[in-house]
Amino acid sequence: MKILTTPWKNDFLDLVAGSEQSIKITSPFVKANICRELVSVKKQTVEVELLTSFKLPSIYSGSLDLSALELIISNNGRIKNFPKLHSKIYLFDEKQAVITSGNLTNGGLLRNYEYGILTDEPNTIKEICSDFKNLWNGENTGSVRQTDIDSVKDILNQLPKIETIKFPTFSIDADSPEQNFEVLEISNDAVRNTLSGWKLEVFNCLDKINNQNFTLNDIYSYEKHLEKIYPTNRNIKDKIRQQLQYLRDLGLVEFLGAGNYRKLWK
Repeated sequence: MKILTTPWKNDFLDLVAGSEQSIKITSPFVKANICRELVSVKKQTVEVELLTSFKLPSIYSGSLDLSALELIISNNGRIKNFPKLHSKIYLFDEKQAVITSGNLTNGGLLRNYEYGILTDEPNTIKEICSDFKNLWNGENTGSVRQTDIDSVKDILNQLPKIETIKFPTFSIDADSPEQNFEVLEISNDAVRNTLSGWKLEVFNCLDKINNQNFTLNDIYSYEKHLEKIYPTNRNIKDKIRQQLQYLRDLGLVEFLGAGNYRKLWK
């Protein structure tokens, strides 16, 4: 076991370069600059699996770069979304693992004071791999595809840019928690203009629910309304759940578990 403190970027890139088969990462915040370095040093055949928190507020605030995710996808990688994610795990060939407080950002690898361990102890690695697999395949985990990223870009293109205040002696780190908005205040039309069909109708129903948190029963209360729009559909509730998954994969809805959900806009 080796203790890793900031800066540990060189250790990270050495582990990436030495990987022969796979790199598995959990990190809520991900930035394009470090992903470019990851892609540049990893072997072409090595598959990257990145589990992140794909939430529209995090993307809008700059804590999660869409271009970083696109880099991973276009370089033999897969992305999945677990909105409640807070862990930072880095697995290399399922033989070495880093457990740390540092996100996949230059702040997490260079600037912030982070603390973690590097281990190759077989039983520990086995347990970490099992936990990663369970989370990766969990029912509250969704895939992030290029089409999802494109849809989010369409939404963001209609939103005002965040004004950054420039200070003479220091800058705010974009992956700091203070920069991560839990709920994004946006014009609902900015979202509606990117949706159609069932996705739009379920979004409109959700928008009518006054509370940020809602239950499956809350959205089921609009079943009769949706039946009038889609009179030939005999599986309205199934369709509602399907659209909730889609809205989750767009970073607009967070699954809280046990039939509870949270809207990430207001």
